[in-house]
Amino acid sequence: MANFNKVMLLGNLTRNPQLSYTPNQTPVVDFGYAVNRRWKGQDGNVKDETCFVDCRAFDKSAENISKFCKKGNPLFIEG
Repeated sequence: MANFNKVMLLGNLTRNPQLSYTPNQTPVVDFGYAVNRRWKGQDGNVKDETCFVDCRAFDKSAENISKFCKKGNPLFIEG
């Protein structure tokens, strides 16, 4: 049986993207990302949780992220 995994995240950048290049000149961007979750617990109180994720993108996506995004910007990631 085949497996399929897909992730969709909606959050904000926690730091400015850092663009670099591999030895064969492929663009690579590293950036921090925060995803917030809010829910109501069994006791009725609203709870917040933040998940911090280190991300890396390549090629045209890397160039676009480094060009158009900065710390605090919202970003939708699918992969």
